[in-house]
Amino acid sequence: MNAETVLTTGRDALVMLLMVSMPVLLVVLAVGLVVSIFQAITQINEATLAFVPKL
Repeated sequence: MNAETVLTTGRDALVMLLMVSMPVLLVVLAVGLVVSIFQAITQINEATLAFVPKL
């Protein structure tokens, strides 16, 4: 294998990793934002409420 093949394979692997992980990361980000906004609006500072979306 030459350097070009290794670089192309590595780039393709990183692109695939991003494509697979992005939907999950976006959902987790959205849930975290909703919980944070809910806590800010209702002024609930319960630690367990912030911990639930992390599960």
